[in-house]
Amino acid sequence: MLKLIVIVTIAMSTFSCSATQWRIWHKSDDLKIAFMPHESGINYVKVNAFYAGGSVDSLLNIMNDTKSTPQWLSSVSYVEVLARPNLAQAVVYTYFDSPWPVSNRDMVTHSCLSQLSDTQFRLDIVNSSLEGPKSKAIRVEPVRGYWLLTQTELGLNIEHHIYADPNGAIPHWLANKTALKNIRSSFIALKELISDAKYQSSPSAFVAGNCEAFNELKVQ
Repeated sequence: MLKLIVIVTIAMSTFSCSATQWRIWHKSDDLKIAFMPHESGINYVKVNAFYAGGSVDSLLNIMNDTKSTPQWLSSVSYVEVLARPNLAQAVVYTYFDSPWPVSNRDMVTHSCLSQLSDTQFRLDIVNSSLEGPKSKAIRVEPVRGYWLLTQTELGLNIEHHIYADPNGAIPHWLANKTALKNIRSSFIALKELISDAKYQSSPSAFVAGNCEAFNELKVQ
C-alpha cells in the first residue's frame, strides 16, 4: 500500500530555498539529484525524474505492491501496511537491511495523496508515532517529504523531496553519501518497473482525498 519511500504536507517554507542552495550530485538526461545541508548534519535531498511512457497510475500501483518494494527501493527488505485511515492515507512500516557494521534501520510513515489538478497529484509523507513490528533496528525519524507527480503527454514527471534522519552512531558524511547512492539506485530501478504492463494496464490503486486534517500533523 501507500508508502515511502522516503516517505504530511510540510509547510512550503521547509523546502523554500533558492536554487543556489541546492548542490547537484547526479545529473543525467532523465534524472537529477541534488542535496542541501540541514543544521542537523543530515541533508535534504531533491530528485527530479522523467519516465517516458510512465503514468501517475502506474507509479501508484507500484507503491501499492508492497511485495515488489525490495525490487526498487534500495536496502529495503520488508514493508507492511499498519493502517489505512481512508483511501487516501496509509501508515506503513519499512525495514532496511544495512551492511555490517552499520545497524539495520526501520521507519513508520504516514502518507496522504491529494489531487492538485487534472494532471498533478501530491503524496505527502511524515513519520508516524505507531510502533510497528517489534524490532532491534534503529528508528529513522523524523521523516518528512513529498512526491509531486505530473502527467504529461510523453510520460511522468516526478519531483521528490525527502528528509530522513537515520539516527544512531553512523557519521553524517556516511549517512548522506549512502542516502544519495540509495536514492539514485531506487530511481533507476523504478524506471524498469514503471514500464511493466501489469502496472500500466491497471487503474489507480488509490483515491486522492482531502489532506487538510493530515496536513495539521506535526513532525515530532
